[in-house]
Amino acid sequence: LLVHIVKNNHKSELLVKEAGTSVQMQIQEANFSTSSFDDFYWKLNKTKMIIFSQGKVKKLKDEFKDRMEFSQETFMLTLNKLKKTDSGLYEATASAKTDRSVAEYSLSVMDPVDPPVLTHVRIADPCNITLTCRGHDLSINSSCYNETCEEKNVTSSGGVALSLSVRDGAIICNHSNPVSWKQDNITFTELCPDKGTHTHTLTHTHTHTHIILKLLC
Repeated sequence: LLVHIVKNNHKSELLVKEAGTSVQMQIQEANFSTSSFDDFYWKLNKTKMIIFSQGKVKKLKDEFKDRMEFSQETFMLTLNKLKKTDSGLYEATASAKTDRSVAEYSLSVMDPVDPPVLTHVRIADPCNITLTCRGHDLSINSSCYNETCEEKNVTSSGGVALSLSVRDGAIICNHSNPVSWKQDNITFTELCPDKGTHTHTLTHTHTHTHIILKLLC
């Protein structure tokens, strides 16, 4: 039996989510109507995970059964407590004489980044400081002299970024990926002490937040 699949004009949408969060995938077809098909199903990487037929819902993938919600009113698919293994291509298909794609999403699930570590070493000159910013398998070395610091950044092939910058008197080591970022800051109240004194103040702080990106391919 050969089934012809009709591709509609909706765009495949890229969703990047943090592990442990939720995602909702809605029908993308304009003027979608329940009277336009006999069966409906959501697929992950071409394998059916939900079938809706004759008013009944059947969940096929055991790994999603306790984390998956399907709305019979809107046909929206919700996945909870996301895992990295949930990444893949999700497609909604309405089936009658032909199968037609009514939604398509490429989901990427990522872990949040670990907190970075910012360290400093004073050279002989009290105004000459060497900095090291580390995050996961990335590292940046830089230096500050007379309140002037060299700013640097590096990005891995997987989209993980590490940067060293100066803002509002603070030296900031920032570790990020598409779903999260974390920082380690060093604030010098007196980067270069007055001649003859040896006092300075350092404050280390850690901050953390999450960013959810939703991109259109």
